[in-house]
Amino acid sequence: MKSSEDWSRLGGILIALMAFVMVALAGPRLLGMAAGPEAEIIAVLKGLEKRGVSLSLPGVPAPLTSKDLHYERITVRVEPGGQRAEVLATLDFTGALGETNVSSLGVEQVFFVLRDGDWVPETLAAPRLAAVVRALEARRRALDQGDAAALAQLWGPGEEDGGGGSVGVGEPELDTVLALKQRRYRAEAWFLRLEREDAVATEHWRLQGDLPSRPVDQQGERHLNLLRRGEEFLFSAAVR
Repeated sequence: MKSSEDWSRLGGILIALMAFVMVALAGPRLLGMAAGPEAEIIAVLKGLEKRGVSLSLPGVPAPLTSKDLHYERITVRVEPGGQRAEVLATLDFTGALGETNVSSLGVEQVFFVLRDGDWVPETLAAPRLAAVVRALEARRRALDQGDAAALAQLWGPGEEDGGGGSVGVGEPELDTVLALKQRRYRAEAWFLRLEREDAVATEHWRLQGDLPSRPVDQQGERHLNLLRRGEEFLFSAAVR
């Protein structure tokens, strides 16, 4: 038969266990109540680092999925009214979009809103990264499909090349790429550097297809500049 001391010890263990479960389930909210919205938002971002993210991109069948990500140098600015906040951070991201590996480092801007007492991303947890990857995938798809009109829509105002004028430095011109039969343009990897108003991408590509005179199977590397225009990124002249 248990003594009163044993029952007291058991009760203490149960209380501690219940407290742990409550903190685990409502950790960010409790932290926000104790330290303010800035601490709660940072806790949400750190939680995403553990769980990972899967970002849906408009017009792209496969999501951009993380394998590893870290938010650092986080700055939170809560807007007047306390219902919306802007977060600036350095995002270190490794993941994939379908069969394309994606590695990115740079500035990320995330807006949070207060919903049902919790701070959550207004749209995506990495909207700038998603916008750059969406532009790169749109370019890859246009080259793969031989769609010159779609390529033209990806160029920034006043740009003649737009990152789509050739597949790579010293490689076939766009006319040659479009002339291929059974064409397949694949991006094996994108390495990205995101700044406040622009981004630089290095693409490792593979081009396959048939010309009337010969089959084509080439691989190479292409450097691309993208400029921010509102919520999207458009291509500027390629880095040479």
